[in-house]
Amino acid sequence: MSKLFGRIKDAGRGRWTELLLSAGFLRVQLSGRGQPCPKCGGEDRFNAAKNVDATGAVYCRKCFNGSSNLKPGDGIATVAWMLNLTNGEAAQWLAEQLGVQTHSTQTKASTEPTDVIAAVCHDKRMPVEALRQFGVTEAKRGKSDYPVARVNVYNDAGEVHSYFDLAVGEKGWLKRGKGSSGMFFPSRLPVAGETWLLVEGVKDAAALIGLGFNAAGMPTSRLNASFARLFAGVNVIIVHDLDTAGITGADFSASNLLGIAKSVKVARLSGAIKETSGDDVRDVLLRTDGEASLRQSILDAVDWEPRLEGDESDDRPQVLVTLDESKVTRSVLYWLGQLGWNSPWIRPELREELRLYVRGGVLTQVHRSEEVDSNGQLRMRSVPRAVIRERVTQACCLYKEQEQNGNIEMILMRPPSWLLESIYQRGNYGGSMRPLAGIVQSPTLRLDGSIVQLPGYDNQTGLIYQPIGQFPKIPDQPTREDALKAAEELLEVLADFPMRDDTDRSAWLAMVLSMIGRTCIDGYVPLFAVTANVRGAGKSLLVDAATLIAYGQRAGRQAFTRDEDEMRKIITSVGLAGIPCVLFDNLDTQLGGAALDAAITSSIWSDRILGQSKMTEDMPLKTIWAATGNNMTFGTDVGRRVLPIRLQSQLEQPEDRSGFKHPDLLAWVSEFRPRLAAAALTILRAYFVAGCPKQCGGDWGSFEPWSAVIRGSLVWAGQADPLLTRKLAQESDDTISLLGKLITGLEAVDQSEFGVTSRDIGQLGLEFKQDQTGLEALAEAVAEICGGRFNAQRFGNQVRSLKGRVWQGRYIDSETAHGGVARWVIKRVNGGDGWGGGSDSPAIQKVISSSTDDTITNIDGDLSRLEKTNSDRGEISPPCPPVPPDCDNGQIDYLES
Repeated sequence: MSKLFGRIKDAGRGRWTELLLSAGFLRVQLSGRGQPCPKCGGEDRFNAAKNVDATGAVYCRKCFNGSSNLKPGDGIATVAWMLNLTNGEAAQWLAEQLGVQTHSTQTKASTEPTDVIAAVCHDKRMPVEALRQFGVTEAKRGKSDYPVARVNVYNDAGEVHSYFDLAVGEKGWLKRGKGSSGMFFPSRLPVAGETWLLVEGVKDAAALIGLGFNAAGMPTSRLNASFARLFAGVNVIIVHDLDTAGITGADFSASNLLGIAKSVKVARLSGAIKETSGDDVRDVLLRTDGEASLRQSILDAVDWEPRLEGDESDDRPQVLVTLDESKVTRSVLYWLGQLGWNSPWIRPELREELRLYVRGGVLTQVHRSEEVDSNGQLRMRSVPRAVIRERVTQACCLYKEQEQNGNIEMILMRPPSWLLESIYQRGNYGGSMRPLAGIVQSPTLRLDGSIVQLPGYDNQTGLIYQPIGQFPKIPDQPTREDALKAAEELLEVLADFPMRDDTDRSAWLAMVLSMIGRTCIDGYVPLFAVTANVRGAGKSLLVDAATLIAYGQRAGRQAFTRDEDEMRKIITSVGLAGIPCVLFDNLDTQLGGAALDAAITSSIWSDRILGQSKMTEDMPLKTIWAATGNNMTFGTDVGRRVLPIRLQSQLEQPEDRSGFKHPDLLAWVSEFRPRLAAAALTILRAYFVAGCPKQCGGDWGSFEPWSAVIRGSLVWAGQADPLLTRKLAQESDDTISLLGKLITGLEAVDQSEFGVTSRDIGQLGLEFKQDQTGLEALAEAVAEICGGRFNAQRFGNQVRSLKGRVWQGRYIDSETAHGGVARWVIKRVNGGDGWGGGSDSPAIQKVISSSTDDTITNIDGDLSRLEKTNSDRGEISPPCPPVPPDCDNGQIDYLES
């Protein structure tokens, strides 16, 4: 039925006045002036639209009020209203009046003789003799022998190579294959020195031929570059449709013709620009002064050049503001999403800064920060409320209908407040805005390992690539040998640093690869903690060198805080701004906190927007977190999320040293940054080309994708396993130290092995003698938990949080005494605890499944017993998975050691 409606509207265009007269309207009622309504009576409440002959639309202020379901905005609805029919019945009635085939009449019509070419010309509003110049013939289409008018299609050599079929009520069909590319010419090609009009479609071309012009048609709105040579030396005037595709197509076609045609001009038809289905040449000819208006537009054609920002009320797409706020908002959002991408009325140099994105449900724009750095680096920021009004007016033209002297006039208007509020507070913008994941200054990798090295917005990753410097092209198929050389080249940066051993060098390489290849990691990235034994060892410089390679700038500093609310605010602002890396520099306190823990192992983040009473939508959080400090300690659960990079200086005052290979390291890195960045990407790309072969050694819980890509690529490239530095984080975990004190102390107090309560411990007092073995450890634990005065509730809560955690083969458990009082008991994982001991013990199994090999070996020295138990079952428990065939000798030596 929708196809039938479309055919009726096409066939009725220009004939609606006679059709409505046949339906019972009086001619005076269709004059456009206020009249009594033919249905409800009354005075001066009814009138027809100005373009009633083209659309069939009429209005009545009573019949079509806001609560009415009647909305005759086209001729079919008008006839249905007038004759008390359904829209389907009205369509059937109109089809008979117009001679349009319906499903029930197609078979009959196909058997009756008819002049197909004449019928098609009448249906499409083309002069018959003009269409005949395009080599039209009668033909049968498909197996059903459907009658069509067949027009010649020319290839880029100027030869007929295909055809285009036209039928009554249909838009037409190109022949598949060769027919999808071609041109429509009136039986001859353009000749140098002539003036030719270039339009979309053979129908408009035939209409112009009928007016005495030379005209050629394109199957689409764009002229392919290979066809431009057919217009060599010709004066070309492009007459585009009044819609977005027509405007952009004209620019595209003109750019291909420039330098080939003698001149290139663009004619602007009179009328409003629409999103789609804008008026074309034949639509203009339907107007009262259509031919004169068309000829004047062609006379006024101007030389083509990139469109300048000018009369936006003419060039901007128009949006009618009605009571349907949802529909209006969706239309405006669509054009806001196109602003700067598909806005030929905006100067090219302004388009980038006008583009809008969405990040975390917040409208975001990109601006250049010349006031911050001389490179004009792109930065993200949320769009202020006041700027949205400006962007709406740049993106589209809003108008409303207003009755004046019995006529409906289109009145320009400013964006209403309800519209601006709806856009600003919306949160979810659907597909109207492009998502913005971040801004990168170096080439990077996508999830599939392909390289982003074309500047601009990347649709696959949502990143904007703004290169700072000239980067060498990353080889598409690098080898393992290339990766080995690239790793050595990167390690040149560490020439002057007192790295503790090769695992720390590898951990620094892991930080660089994580920064530059963050988009190829489908998961979390650990926090990189650069720690040293003394101040001045170069901790901050080490991080700055990595960020300079990856981002072209030093690491952004943030003050670390133990206040959870403040830390959440920092993380939210970092996420909204898309800051790629944050450094907590020179910590003098324990690193940790629930908010930071969550941020490290989160790929999305949501929190209240600072200064507003609304939450962000889920936004991507791809920030790399780093921290520096001397002999750092890690609290809460952050220890398992940290990859340390250790510096071990042998100097008392390392800041006074001299004789550096690179005295000004950051200047050296800046100079060779493109080469260093390309080296980092070569390692990753080579690993992907090799198929990401799994490397021997354990995975890292919560960081499996990172371990597979970053750790895997480094081990594959001959570097030490960076995960081995994690032992420092585990040793520096204050909760482990506290757990050891509690277990040692509780064992000393509980001589009966029936357990002790928190009250029992409180009654002991805090002043213990030095000769009371184990009690001094408990005293330290109590002081650490409670401070200067014992608090049973606080002590109990802390012990409960550590319950079941294994330390040297023992753990804290609880048993309920009289009145529900908890008694703290120390148990061992190797038997005597009711679990039967052995490798079947749940505690053993839990530790094996969730710990590294280092943790297993710490279970009270029972690894040998565990291996023996498995051996009795005929099983072997190797210290790490079997060595893959591609492991090199260095990896085998590591396993043996």
